[in-house]
Amino acid sequence: MLFLAADVPWPPDGGGRIASLRVLEAFSASHEVDLIALADPIREVAFDHLRSLCNRVAIVRHPFSFGQHPYRQAAVALSGLVSREPYRLRKFRSRKMLRHIAEWKAQTPYDLVHHEQFGVATYLDQRLPSTALVQNVESLIYGRGAGTGSVLGRAWASIEGRKLAAREPELLSMFDEVFALSDLDAASLREAGVDRVSVVPMPAPPLAPARPAPNRHAILTMGSMSWFGVADGLAWFHDRVLPAIRAEIPDVHWDLVGPGASVSIQAFGREQNVTLHGYVPDVAPYVEAARVAVIPLHVAGGIRMKLMELMAYGLPAVATTVGAEGIGFRDGEGAFRRDDPMAFARATIDLLTDDRSWRSTADAGRAFLSRARTQDDLRAAIDAGVERAIGRHAERSART
Repeated sequence: MLFLAADVPWPPDGGGRIASLRVLEAFSASHEVDLIALADPIREVAFDHLRSLCNRVAIVRHPFSFGQHPYRQAAVALSGLVSREPYRLRKFRSRKMLRHIAEWKAQTPYDLVHHEQFGVATYLDQRLPSTALVQNVESLIYGRGAGTGSVLGRAWASIEGRKLAAREPELLSMFDEVFALSDLDAASLREAGVDRVSVVPMPAPPLAPARPAPNRHAILTMGSMSWFGVADGLAWFHDRVLPAIRAEIPDVHWDLVGPGASVSIQAFGREQNVTLHGYVPDVAPYVEAARVAVIPLHVAGGIRMKLMELMAYGLPAVATTVGAEGIGFRDGEGAFRRDDPMAFARATIDLLTDDRSWRSTADAGRAFLSRARTQDDLRAAIDAGVERAIGRHAERSART
């Protein structure tokens, strides 16, 4: 099979890459896989683990991140205003990618082509059985984005959301099987008219050894800050939640770990007891030093892979409902869902100051993950989806 990815699934340092890596591992356990992945030119990619999973690996350098290539991506976004094709598809167009795909198809009689993330869905070849995995329902994300942020940002999100609402079901309906990561996303796609959708379970990460509650009053935010909507959530936490926490815990320290901070977020780093660390190759030291993680997202989709990672580390978290989406834990099982700023602050303060609450929350999160799905469950779901895709393609070809 041929595996086309909108981003290199290595290193597993972000929720999207973690999910893509788990899917690639599940495919490679049952199939011979060739991988072609787009990669932002600024990132150096280590191939060793990917080569251990695949017969062949090709990395196509293509600038697609807005935070690192703002002028180029702004030009792509603005030029797309007169096109019905959404920016979320236009940004991943690559002639070099098309050439790689054509060359490898000429060399290998593939039984299936898998498209990892919506960005590479336009590389679909309906002559071959096809599957697609959508980590997010893009139209849902941009619909949420139309209600938050700056006036210009809301207007652009509204336009992009309408384009995606039309193009997303039209394009995904052409695949033989579509995988979603959550019941919410699957239901949204079915409602839009995509009838060949199944949910694949993301496996729980391995559990780290239990550890005592850190004595430091430290809050951690972890993950890329260039993703659409993240800056708005961080600003909401900084402006409306953090002051209430500081009122009770003056020495509280906020660590922000991850690349792509906007100018407005970088300004937070000039404040006392706020530190921006940017991209780090190993997040473990920051997780171990933190007492509480916060996930203040209001614009997102799919599931929160990073929250599952935090639960596995044994680090309690406070998240908005959107920030905890797609994970079916009960409140207090590793994290709390709070949308009101004062309630968010209160839950964070309790975890920062109450060792018993911290311990019970961390233990409950680990217990929740111990009952969660495994890599074998993911592989079984994907194998079943592949069989359906091949069968549907054969039926469609016979009808044609």
